[in-house]
Amino acid sequence: MATNSGTQGMVDHRQRAFLCLGLPLLLVCGALLTLQLGCQKTASDAETAAIQAEPEPTAEPSVSSPPPATTAAPREAPPETAEPPTQASEPEVVEARPRIEMDKTVHDFGQIGPETKQTAQFKFKNAGSAPLKIVRVKSCCGVVTRGVSSGQEYAPGQTGTLELDYRAGSLPGSMERKLYIQSNDPVQSTVTMTIKATIVRRVNHEPQRLKLFLNRDNAGCEDITLTSLDGKPFSIKGFRSTANAITAQFDPTVKATKFVLKPQADMTKLQRNLKGQISIDLTHPEAGNVRLLYDVLPEFTISPPQIMVFNLKPDEPVQREIWILSNYRDTFEIESVSSQKGSIKLVNQKKVGNRYQLRIEITAPPAAGDNPVLSDVLQVKIAGGDTLSIQCRGFYARK
Repeated sequence: MATNSGTQGMVDHRQRAFLCLGLPLLLVCGALLTLQLGCQKTASDAETAAIQAEPEPTAEPSVSSPPPATTAAPREAPPETAEPPTQASEPEVVEARPRIEMDKTVHDFGQIGPETKQTAQFKFKNAGSAPLKIVRVKSCCGVVTRGVSSGQEYAPGQTGTLELDYRAGSLPGSMERKLYIQSNDPVQSTVTMTIKATIVRRVNHEPQRLKLFLNRDNAGCEDITLTSLDGKPFSIKGFRSTANAITAQFDPTVKATKFVLKPQADMTKLQRNLKGQISIDLTHPEAGNVRLLYDVLPEFTISPPQIMVFNLKPDEPVQREIWILSNYRDTFEIESVSSQKGSIKLVNQKKVGNRYQLRIEITAPPAAGDNPVLSDVLQVKIAGGDTLSIQCRGFYARK
């Protein structure tokens, strides 16, 4: 009995050990088997689908036994997509605003005569949808505008005209001027306009400039020849000169394309007016006037022509040098040298040919005021001749 009991105990122990070890192995095997069967089923299903997808060969119809007609199953129509309800959009609001539109912005007069009057127009339109208001009209020298001014308003579609007069200069050459219209146009608030021209002589004069001399008869005046360059005849209406130092005779009733004038010089007036001009009025349509300058060679030339001194200090003398040259005399003598206010005195003088070298001394008095300036005149008396006046200006040193 003891042996059987021991044997039975060993059997029970092995069975329990088998159950403990075998049950997990059985579960693992079952899972592997299930996974394999699933894979085989998936492959089988894929083969079946491929076989069903292959089209069957079309058999030729038999006269005795036509193939049975197959009724195609009706296809279901795709569901209609419901459209979203349409929302009413608000109308777009367009802001009303003005807009200036120019017909042109450049006007070329071409070739014009000196001192002639020219006119031009610049037209514009309010191409916008709101009133156009002019803020400012700006012109430049020699140009006068009219027709449009500050504060004027133009309704949509209304037009305007800026008119202008231009007075040409007296000298030949190219000319260009700018004009401006400022408005409430939000896009183009300022419009720039340009006028241009080429000023050419219509009447020529020879000589171009007169060189006169005090030691010659009639100051050495040459004849003045006036010639029409465009072939248009004209008359002489007037003849004027600085201080009436030069005159000429003419007949205003005579009309021609060429005139020769013989000027007469007043020697006394020329001595007091060493520089000036002659102005001749004409009836030519594009040359109403011609001018020519004249210069008189003075009896004496002073270098420098005036005295300038800087950083003056009271009671501290400053010396300067002056040269006086005779243009007509071989020799001359200086009689005296003085100053109007006594701040200038002669230190030394030396004669070199027909010239004199003067060394002077300037002594400034005490300054008066915040920005004092010394002003005096040096007077040089020529023996047997006139008195030469030389302006002197001095600026005090800043404290």
